[in-house]
Amino acid sequence: MKRNQIKIIGTSVLFTALSLGSCKKEFLDTKPSTQFAESDVWSDPNLVQLNINSIYNQNPWNFYLTSLSVDEARSYDGGADYNMSNMLLSPDNAGWGDWNGKYRAIRDCNVFLENIDKLPDNPSLTDGVTLKNRLKGEAIFLRAWYYQMLVSYFGGVPLVTKSYVLTDDFAAQRNTYEECVKFISEQCDQAAALLPTTNSGDSKGRATKGAALALKSRALLYAASELHYQGKFSGFSNPELLGYTGGDKNQRWQAAKDAAKAVIDLGVYSLYQPTPATPAQATQNYEDLFTSKESSEDIFIRYFSVAANLGADFWTVFPNGFGGIEYNGATSETVDAYEMADGTTFSRSNAAQNLEPYKNRDPRFYATILYEGAKFRPRASNLVGTDPVGVLQVGTWEKWDASAGKVTYVYGLDSRNSAVYGGGYNNTGTSMLKFINRKTDMYVNHQDDLTWRYIRYSEIILNYAEACIELGQDAEARTYMNMIRKRAGMPDVTESGDALKKRYQNERRIEMLFENQRFFDVRRWMIGADAYHNMHGVDVVYKLNPDKTTATIPTVTPVQITTGTWDPKAYFMPIARSEMNKNAKLVQNPGYN
Repeated sequence: MKRNQIKIIGTSVLFTALSLGSCKKEFLDTKPSTQFAESDVWSDPNLVQLNINSIYNQNPWNFYLTSLSVDEARSYDGGADYNMSNMLLSPDNAGWGDWNGKYRAIRDCNVFLENIDKLPDNPSLTDGVTLKNRLKGEAIFLRAWYYQMLVSYFGGVPLVTKSYVLTDDFAAQRNTYEECVKFISEQCDQAAALLPTTNSGDSKGRATKGAALALKSRALLYAASELHYQGKFSGFSNPELLGYTGGDKNQRWQAAKDAAKAVIDLGVYSLYQPTPATPAQATQNYEDLFTSKESSEDIFIRYFSVAANLGADFWTVFPNGFGGIEYNGATSETVDAYEMADGTTFSRSNAAQNLEPYKNRDPRFYATILYEGAKFRPRASNLVGTDPVGVLQVGTWEKWDASAGKVTYVYGLDSRNSAVYGGGYNNTGTSMLKFINRKTDMYVNHQDDLTWRYIRYSEIILNYAEACIELGQDAEARTYMNMIRKRAGMPDVTESGDALKKRYQNERRIEMLFENQRFFDVRRWMIGADAYHNMHGVDVVYKLNPDKTTATIPTVTPVQITTGTWDPKAYFMPIARSEMNKNAKLVQNPGYN
């Protein structure tokens, strides 16, 4: 009899999805570790867990996945992010929405859900949840997760809830946006009913009740936003694919508020170190949040392990003078978005602020951005003589050559003209610090034991505040916004109405910087024209003092690094032509035909 075979990922890969040590070596030694009969997989708890781990592992992570495609950061290199930021996407150059990859993960979820009931019942684990129910809840959650990613990029997509066989008709039309949001929301509720409230030990990193409810919060917040209001795409022949064509937007905002409150009311999560005593402590707390293995904010996370050779690679964001190749740097638009420490707006037109643009800023700035002269980490031994302190050097120093009677130049170790490493450089003048462990030595290992937070509690607090603003509940919105700001060491906001909404949007921008949020926020708020324009970096030059012997005071000058313009079609991504060719029932998004 022909045996159906199911491939199982190697156990080492699991470290990138979660810490799992439950698979017994003696069991795995009984058969080759790459293939097992289908009957083996669905009857054995260890193999079933390996199966769902492979679905977790299809979940992308990357802190600059979307940052380079919006106004947060820029790279000197090309690629899909360049095409997105320059409005060059097309059905033949569809970017990284990865329609096919997400549906591959969804198919795996469907197969899992069609077979999980073959697993024998097990004793309860935590919260009275059996292993079978927990795994079923995880698969339902992951299917909703991948659908939410698709819907965020494309609008309504085909809802496929079964695995196909060769005799099936593979052509499926796109469901409406409203149908997709309803499905995701219901799936989150189903998953939450099956999942434990918390996980411990080897199960950390798996989905929980809180993760399911938090995903629902994100989905309903996005759905309630302006991008999906009735009539926004009335010129498109299928507006139902991109948003609502009826209903009450206030009811949708109320649903978003209720969804965020459901996570808050679990009482499981809290802001990390919410009451700093000083601005310096607020900075350190914020930095520690993103370099710690665990925190009170963790809702849905992914562990990485250097020991398993599966660490998170920071080579492309580490400054070149510290062993990295730093393709990517924070834009001046990002730097300028940070408020002053007193809560006022930073302005380049303010002479004092422009002279010292990195002084007296929001404490989160110093935990998120590296700038000229900021202390980072020790240099390699051969560079200590040049930089004994270990500060970022992206500037240029003027030096008087008396013999030649002219000014010459000395370039910083981390500048684009650095002789330390020629394979990469920062082209914006400021570097990313968020998520980076200062102890990591790029000359020894490019990887680090990062915990990547797909969803953290701050997002939920902000979701709740935003829904309150849209419902006209300004006082309640301020209460929740100020929780975030107090943890950041910043003064309270006091505005109301449109002014409060503006402050909120900037607060979310700063708090969630580089966390794959702003790309979607810009779109759902429909502020693409404000975010996609000419991007800037800075040139830092230490001018010679009049005595021509020293150059100690830097001049920081904004410089244009990219030319940008906004095309409204970019509110949604194109479906790849290869997918359109395979399925005649698909309708392309507007502007991409």
